[in-house]
Amino acid sequence: MTMNPTLGRPKLTRLIWTVLVTGYFLVFFRNFFLDAMPETVWLPLVFAYGFVLWLALEYYYGSPFFQSGMVRSSSLWRGLFAFFIYPLLGYCAADMIWWHWTQIPLPPVVAWVLGLALFGFGTYIRLDTLFSFVRLGSRPTKGQQTTEVPLRKLVATKWYRRCRNPRYFATLLQVAGAALAFNSWGGLVLALAIGFPLVLAQAKYEDRWLAIGLKTEYERYRDRVPMLFPKFGRSGR
Repeated sequence: MTMNPTLGRPKLTRLIWTVLVTGYFLVFFRNFFLDAMPETVWLPLVFAYGFVLWLALEYYYGSPFFQSGMVRSSSLWRGLFAFFIYPLLGYCAADMIWWHWTQIPLPPVVAWVLGLALFGFGTYIRLDTLFSFVRLGSRPTKGQQTTEVPLRKLVATKWYRRCRNPRYFATLLQVAGAALAFNSWGGLVLALAIGFPLVLAQAKYEDRWLAIGLKTEYERYRDRVPMLFPKFGRSGR
């Protein structure tokens, strides 16, 4: 199975760039939230740090932006999701700090704990599946442009034996967790109304490509494993 060609191939230049950009955003968010809401700065700051550090790890290992890495990354879907996720985070932050239009009628720390737990669980799935790719992928030799991962080994891993697109399921958890972390029911509505259809459409897009490329092997996998939401229990062990 052909994966994203840069997946799991970190380089020194990528490491340097990752450290510089990550450091910049950690300082930026600290200064921003300290100025915007000094009394409860730790609430949004912990989420922001977790979000930045997770993105840094995904970038360092060459994971395509909010995509799975199962097929070549799509500029169209990457762009569409970027136009959704960053305005969503901006709305949630502004709603918590200034507007208070759609704040959940709960103590902020309660929604924050729930949101951070949800975001953390989604991040764990994203990173666990990413490291599965890195462990299983064969290094391309000079002149090759792809990374090969045996499907039979991938589908035996913890999350791919439970659903075909665990990285997209994890993205849904992260988006919903982000809205909760900022105590915003408006963010949750946007996550369901816009985020879920975007994620579902991209999962279906990749499913079609994998079915074309892997044919019978993938059809058997598709027949027994759900597409997006994991199946737990004995069959998923």
